[in-house]
Amino acid sequence: MGTRAASDISEEHGLICGFLIRNGTVAPVPWPGINDAMAEPGGLLWLHFNLVDVRARQWIEAMPTLPRGARQALLGQDSHFRLEPVGDGLTGVLADLHHRFDDPAGGLGQLRLYMDSHLVITARRQPLMAVDQLRRAISQGLAPTSAVDLIAHLMFHLTDTVAAEVSELANDVDDVEDALLADRLEDEGEKLGRIRRTSARLRRHIGPQRTALNVALGRLPGWCGGEDQARLRQGIDRLDGVGQDLDLVQERARLLQDELSNRFSEATNRNLYILSIVTTILLPVNLITGIFGMNVGGLPWSGHDAGFMWVCGVMVFTILVSLVVLHWRRLF
Repeated sequence: MGTRAASDISEEHGLICGFLIRNGTVAPVPWPGINDAMAEPGGLLWLHFNLVDVRARQWIEAMPTLPRGARQALLGQDSHFRLEPVGDGLTGVLADLHHRFDDPAGGLGQLRLYMDSHLVITARRQPLMAVDQLRRAISQGLAPTSAVDLIAHLMFHLTDTVAAEVSELANDVDDVEDALLADRLEDEGEKLGRIRRTSARLRRHIGPQRTALNVALGRLPGWCGGEDQARLRQGIDRLDGVGQDLDLVQERARLLQDELSNRFSEATNRNLYILSIVTTILLPVNLITGIFGMNVGGLPWSGHDAGFMWVCGVMVFTILVSLVVLHWRRLF
């Protein structure tokens, strides 16, 4: 697996990490040792690059044994999640969470990868959580047995990360539900909106990834054995479980949003009903005050000393009659 000498690119910032895994042992691979590690017989080499650094892009572009399709997948801008055969390996784009997923500018990013029987190359443009957890796990002694096993471990970490987000969303849904049952309607609508937006972002990425992995499971290269298929299937099953939990959170949030809308509609209708009753009761009074407010002759009690009291009495009488009629019609 020859390539341009890594020493031609003197700085190591483009290589986030490199590990040579052989016989259950893990050895870190610095930038100057990439060529030697690739020349080692047997074992599994994982190289993880930062595509923001021009040195990483130059190294990937100059690697002669890398299939053209893999080079395009690693350096391209296509964000469509997929995992497809290329040459004697697999290449594609998988989803991973940003380190600041709760940031409005954050969310899920793309992890670009290529793997064959002895080499795994991954690359990203922004810090990602699951692949960083995998990096720390391998640096602490985790030794995947094959390239597919390494990707399966990546799926496990991604599943755990997404499961933590889904669990937090489920707790938020529980809080909103408790507030609704206790009639504490403050900013629950805003909370539900945030929950639904976050769950929608997760589902838009996790769903296509599940599909891509299921498609890849039936198109694995010949060097993948039954154990590799079982490990990848295990990762897919765990991702399916998290997807089902996410669907449940989305459904609960939608039902609570409908319930919240119904509560607000009921409150609005109740206020309008009360306003209508008050308007009906005061309508005769408004009519009487309008009549006695006309500046014309011949108005009753206009010259009587107790005229004002008589008019007030008539208004009170009309209010009582209105209340009796409304009660008789069972309108309140």
